[in-house]
Amino acid sequence: MKTNLYKNIGLSLLCGMILTGCGEEEKIGLDPVDSIAPGVPTNIKVENTNGGAFITFDAPAEDDLLCVMASYMINGVERTTKASPYVNKLKVEGFGAVGEYDVTLKSVDKSKNESEPVIVKVQPLTPPVEMIYNSLKIVDSFGGVKLAWENKTEDNVIIEAFKKDGDEWLSIENFYSNAKEGKATIRGLDPESITMRFRIRDRWNNYSDFLETENLPLEEIELDKVLFREVVALPGDATPHGSLPIRYIWDGNTVKNCFHSAGGGVNKTITFDLGVKAKLSRFKMWQRTEASTWIYNHNNLKRYVIYGCNELTEEMYESGIEIDEEVFPTFEGWTKIMDVETYKPSGESGKVTNEDKEYILNGDEQEVPIEAPSFRYIRILMEETWSGGIFTQIGEMSFWGQIVE
Repeated sequence: MKTNLYKNIGLSLLCGMILTGCGEEEKIGLDPVDSIAPGVPTNIKVENTNGGAFITFDAPAEDDLLCVMASYMINGVERTTKASPYVNKLKVEGFGAVGEYDVTLKSVDKSKNESEPVIVKVQPLTPPVEMIYNSLKIVDSFGGVKLAWENKTEDNVIIEAFKKDGDEWLSIENFYSNAKEGKATIRGLDPESITMRFRIRDRWNNYSDFLETENLPLEEIELDKVLFREVVALPGDATPHGSLPIRYIWDGNTVKNCFHSAGGGVNKTITFDLGVKAKLSRFKMWQRTEASTWIYNHNNLKRYVIYGCNELTEEMYESGIEIDEEVFPTFEGWTKIMDVETYKPSGESGKVTNEDKEYILNGDEQEVPIEAPSFRYIRILMEETWSGGIFTQIGEMSFWGQIVE
């Protein structure tokens, strides 16, 4: 009897709690302190910018002021920007065309009371999408086309690329960027005439006009690594570690195997044979990433120089490095192709971001200057590693271009 009584009492209490919870909304936060609206912002001034404006003001002198809020319409969507009581300036942005726009300014207090609205007229300057569009340059490249643009305001934008397929336009690439000097390359296009379109889009869905171009990509193939060969070491070449020879640079393993110097490798070279004479368009170098802590670290190359030639002569084996302190080290019979600094997306020192990791695991791609001569033999002068140490390593390399002979 007593057990059943306890069960019935417990059940009644539980039902009461459920009914109470269903019948009332739980209150979150504090109740309003008052219903008195704050004063309006005064002494309002506007500084128009590209695609937006800065609005300065004097906020009402009230102890319970929460913020000053600006409301405005961008492409049919209401946008709001808020400034705390401790600043007297806010930014409105996202306007896709030059013109006059209304911005509603209000004061809001901690009781969520709003002041009377103040209508502010802004007249944004040329929007970033239009400025970037006007600077966009498209040129033919090996296996595709190269893009270059200026983004002086460093806004986050998307450069959209399309190609014509019959009567349709197919999207082939989107480039996300806020770089002040933007560059991108579209690869994998056949060496035949192609009609393309490009436009700029920002995060408020403002679009530029279409830039339509006629392009003829240059023929490009990846050089066959089966033909790559080691050569007899030249004066100045680094000694490879016995278990990590130079041939690991072209063994197809971009993670584990690598070339590694046995002694000091900094300011020394490695030399190898591509197996064919080629007009190179680009190459990729992979770091040794067997351990995650080695990415942009350890003995991986940060700066190096590429040289090329078409014949290994007796004179090359008799001469070493000629130092010109005002220019650069030179080698008898070799042509300097390019200086290289491994790209790091974040640009941060001592820190590796997820974007950095994603980039380097796909290989650091470098374009060979179009004016560079054709050559068969590669020589790499290793100048600096990411750790600053004297040992050097290279995970893998791939080369693209046109075979000359």
